[in-house]
Amino acid sequence: ALIKNNKVFKKTPVVMLSSKDGLFDRARGRIVGSEQYLTKPFTKEELLGAIKSLVLE
Repeated sequence: ALIKNNKVFKKTPVVMLSSKDGLFDRARGRIVGSEQYLTKPFTKEELLGAIKSLVLE
């Protein structure tokens, strides 16, 4: 993933937001470097939960 190749952002967690919810799409999100993958529509609570879980890791 482009962001993970930059040493400044290497440890920056990535949450991918997408309208695509297929198994292939989720797998591709992981392959390109996202730690979390949320599909639209998502709630504010889901997004905050994903962010909080990454911050606490």
